[in-house]
Amino acid sequence: MDSIRFSEFVLHRRTRRLTRASSTLLVGARAFDLLELLIAHRDRVVGRDEIMEVVWPDAVVGENNLNVQVANLRRILGAEAIVTVPGRGLRFGLEVAPETAPLALPDRPSVVVLPFSNLGGDAEFDWLADGFVEDITTELSRFRDLFVVARNSAFVYRDMPRDLRTIARDLGVRYVVEGSVRATPGHVRVTTQLIDATTGGHVWAENFDRDLAGHFETQARVARAIVTCLSPQIDRAEAERIHMAIPDDLTAHGLARKGWSVISAGDMAYDRQARDRAAELARQALTRESGSALAWRVLAWVAWWNVYHATTDSVPRTLAEGIDAATRAIAADPIDHHARRLRALLHFLNQSPDAGLPELRQAHEMNPNCAVTLAWLGLYEGLHGEAARGLPLAEAALRRSPRDPARGSLLAALGFAQFAVRNYVAAAEAAEAALAESATSATPLILAAIAWVGAGRIDRARSAFRKVEAIAPTLVEARLAGRWLSSNPDYLARAHMFFRIAAGLAPPEAADALR
Repeated sequence: MDSIRFSEFVLHRRTRRLTRASSTLLVGARAFDLLELLIAHRDRVVGRDEIMEVVWPDAVVGENNLNVQVANLRRILGAEAIVTVPGRGLRFGLEVAPETAPLALPDRPSVVVLPFSNLGGDAEFDWLADGFVEDITTELSRFRDLFVVARNSAFVYRDMPRDLRTIARDLGVRYVVEGSVRATPGHVRVTTQLIDATTGGHVWAENFDRDLAGHFETQARVARAIVTCLSPQIDRAEAERIHMAIPDDLTAHGLARKGWSVISAGDMAYDRQARDRAAELARQALTRESGSALAWRVLAWVAWWNVYHATTDSVPRTLAEGIDAATRAIAADPIDHHARRLRALLHFLNQSPDAGLPELRQAHEMNPNCAVTLAWLGLYEGLHGEAARGLPLAEAALRRSPRDPARGSLLAALGFAQFAVRNYVAAAEAAEAALAESATSATPLILAAIAWVGAGRIDRARSAFRKVEAIAPTLVEARLAGRWLSSNPDYLARAHMFFRIAAGLAPPEAADALR
């Protein structure tokens, strides 16, 4: 037992501390050893010789040394804490709380944001360090797949020496966020790290430097930046952790989360093997819990990618099933922004932008920190909404989450948004960057083919077309037949003609009137 609770005190054996509330009490080494001994044998009287052997091993000391330590403990704990039994020894006199089992880890990624350290030494900026913790905790709570410990529980550990494994066990979490703030009147530097407390391994770390002018807005911006970096790293760590998990050992939520991880890892893959596996896991979850929002959300995403890649026998049926799955996910969890985004994207595929765009905007409002939602909103604002807003939103997704495991998808969304506003060179560059993240993905190759035609580089467009034709023949067939992600007539006309030119089915000069 690492921690022993009695009265309002806690004895931390591993870290050799005595605490009351959030304060660490000053107890000397000999007094701590004496207290630990008496608590360990609280069911009996401990004789003087045994005390001397344990507390002062290999040393000859006088009776007065023991009296001093007893007096010290009584001063801290109260006179009744140490009972003298004349002629026999000492006995611990307080009631020890029964040992409680560690909190079980939730069936979803769990995280606590511990109080940040103020490294500047100026107490005037303590509020700033606390503000980051509050903001990060609040914003992480927007991600419905995370279990986030409340700020009040985290602040208990403000002034304590930190044993992360003990804290994680006490709070029932797997991940711990730690950080520090170094502020001056004109500048703030925030350092933060994500740790898997069950192993002690570092998952992610980053520094953020900002001007302190307009400090409340600075605090909010840095907190948002930290959160948009943190959440994908937790998702990636979870995906790696459960990669080898045996389905029979998983709860319904665990099965659904494994399905989410499978499709997340293979989201842009043309081969539907990953999608089929994700769907299988989601259905297994639903047999155990029919109202699993995450399982329904997985099925919605599976449907979207199957329609996108044309890897389905019936587009209308798959779209209907996907919209139904997303609707069921929302019914089970009305504030799940992922499910809102997916239903919006399915509406777009269903040629219903009037239904899709408001819902995609709502998904973004529900969680402004989700970079994936931000990227898709940028694309579809460019195609069906406020075109001037589209590109900055897609760019912001990459700025907010520069190390996102879904970076390939974010780059592809940015490239299509660039294409929508006729910035063809930038669209082609985004396609090439996306290919660097996912070399065999069909999505950036489609983008590269149409963008290079727009930029006048027919040779590169045809090279991209040959590659995507070899990887995703049914997708190429669908695009050549005029089935694209948008019903925007200007976008459709350009994308369709440019793709035909890349395929060698139309002359290069046919692009001149459309560029």
